[in-house]
Amino acid sequence: QLYGVFGTLALGMRVLDAEGVALDRMFAHGGMFRTAGVAQRFLAGALGAPVAVGDTAAEGGAWGIAVLASYLAHAEGTDLATYLDRHVFAGSDVTVAQPDPGDVAGFATYLDRYRAGLAIEAAAVAAL
Repeated sequence: QLYGVFGTLALGMRVLDAEGVALDRMFAHGGMFRTAGVAQRFLAGALGAPVAVGDTAAEGGAWGIAVLASYLAHAEGTDLATYLDRHVFAGSDVTVAQPDPGDVAGFATYLDRYRAGLAIEAAAVAAL
């Protein structure tokens, strides 16, 4: 299941890579990150970039959109990264997982196989 979710993100990262966009660090949150280190490690491997998880990790989408609304209302010329560092995550305990080369290679293999299977899936749909 995690490969499917993170595989989709990794596929998106390939598109960004092709456009020359690099990811310095992903800050992850949501219920899946309540258990320290597990999903974080696999996400780092899927993205090929460090993944930070704070002590607010259990908060999900509603919390995230509230943070963005607060940013829009109070940022006054401050970029989002600075706003998050100074106002949202200031004083929070943050753990950063670096991508494991074995996990990165595993996701690359998964994505290659996934992409190869898309033609099979398209043929099956056409045959229906």
